[in-house]
Order: sequence, then C-alpha cells, then structure tokens
Amino acid sequence: MPASRRSTCTEPSVRVEWNTLTEDQKAAYFAAELCLLAAPAKTGIPGVVSRYDDFVGVHAQRGDIPDGNDFWHVTGLLLHIHRYYVHAHETILRTECGYTGPLPYWNELADAGNFAASPVLLDFGGNGSEEDGWAVIDGPFANLTRYLGYGTTNTKHLLTREVNETASLEAGQTNVDLLFAQDTFSGFKDTLGVFATQSGVHVAGHVGIGGDMLDYMTAPNDPMFWMHHGYLDYLWWKWQGDNKTRINDLNNAGYETQKKPSTGYVETSLDTVLYLFNILPDVTVADVLDTQNGLLCYTFAT
Repeated sequence: MPASRRSTCTEPSVRVEWNTLTEDQKAAYFAAELCLLAAPAKTGIPGVVSRYDDFVGVHAQRGDIPDGNDFWHVTGLLLHIHRYYVHAHETILRTECGYTGPLPYWNELADAGNFAASPVLLDFGGNGSEEDGWAVIDGPFANLTRYLGYGTTNTKHLLTREVNETASLEAGQTNVDLLFAQDTFSGFKDTLGVFATQSGVHVAGHVGIGGDMLDYMTAPNDPMFWMHHGYLDYLWWKWQGDNKTRINDLNNAGYETQKKPSTGYVETSLDTVLYLFNILPDVTVADVLDTQNGLLCYTFAT
C-alpha cells in the first residue's frame, strides 16, 4: 500500500476561472499544453505517442466501461481520482513543460445553453467544422491529430467537437443548485451524472462539447477536458467547504470497481489506491480528500 505523502500546506496555489487570465497567461498555458503534445510518451501504454497521450491512455485503461473494467466513473472514485488526475496534469505541465501560471478551470454555468459562443471554448478553438467532420480547425489545437479512441479502438483522427446545446443546458443553475442541496457525498456524486442519458453537470461538459469529449474513455484527447474537470473539482471543493464534515464523507460512496471481483465487491475507503501508471506515485483516497492536506496544496479564487 502506498504511504501517505502528506506534509504541511502553508502557501496554497490559487486556481482561477479561465476568463480571469491575461492574454499572456493564456498563451503560456497553451504553450505548456502544446509542449506535452510534442514530448515523447513515457508510460508504455499501447497507442500513446506523446506525453500528453500518456494521460489519455491512463484514462482509457482505467475507464473501460464497455468491457466492465472501469475504475473511475461508475465506481466510488469519480471525484477522488479525477482530483488526483487533474493534479497530475498540473504537476507535469509545471515540471516537464515549465508552466508557472495559475491552473485554470471553466465556469460552465455562465455558458449553459450556449457553449458554442463560450469565450473559453472559443479560446480553445471553438466548435468543430461540420464540413470537416467536426474537426477543430481553429485555435491552438487546430487540426490536432489524436491517436487513441474512439472507445477501445485506436483510430488516428483529428480532434473533434460537436456542440450539443441541449446537453449544455445541464450545466445550468438548476443542476448546480441541486448539487449544493445534497447533504451527503454519495448524493453529490450521483447528482453529477455519468452517462449521456443522465442529467447533471458532469454530463453537460462531456456531451455538451461533444466529439472527442463524448467518448468517456478517451475524452482527455480534447484539452477542454481539463477545464471541465477542473470545474467539477471546484464545485466539489466549494461543497466540501460549506460543511467541513463533508471532507471525509465516504458513506455509500460506491465500490472500488465496476466489475465484481472473484472475492466480492470492496467499498471505496480511505485506503483505496489511486493509480496513474506511475505518471505520479500511487496515493490513497485519504490523500486527496482535502485540497490543503499537504500532498495537495491549493484553493480556488472566489
């Protein structure tokens, strides 16, 4: 089992909404992301080409819902593992690509029902082009070749987006209010939604952006993934902050696995291991419950 890596968090970094960044800060963030896309892969996961693809590969390997081998979405770990995953992405941006700016997220509430006109999405290249098979042909990720997905099949393709405004409405005030009305972690998690047929803020980001984001296994093919899951982490952080007893709440969180092991299902616990194919060391759920516990050391601008 991994040992706890907690230390003292005395100067937490501050995560910010994308639209508060200066143009120079936005350019620096894009430069770091493009650096990851140009750097060689390290994990050895089949199909990965770049260091960025290492992250996509991890998500695909650990999120194989079609084959019943999902550990990240239909389990108790949706929020915990993605919190650590976003932290890992930030860490590699900084340590391997020299990024020094704040980590941004996208406040999707402001753009609910109108993702196509979102200043954030437009900065990332906007919607895909219908006449080009919904490929993204503008912005910093224009004509970006993707190697993993869709699903379990790895087919070389261009990054795609096909905005669905009906789904983007799921990011609206009603669903946000419903999240914050939950008294338990299990209620909060379940209210986010997972599948396209469900309602919720998590569904809004994936289905609302569409294209590569619609494929849960390889959704990180689209750099908008980090804006979306950064926002979900913000919502969870804010909900936790409303009542500090919520930080350690794991009651009825869900099982560790989608498929029932031969020894029987295991409930998600403080000791459940979070595994990222050695992009960062294994940690436990206990290590990521609090964003200022030492292993993690950040807060959000309010």
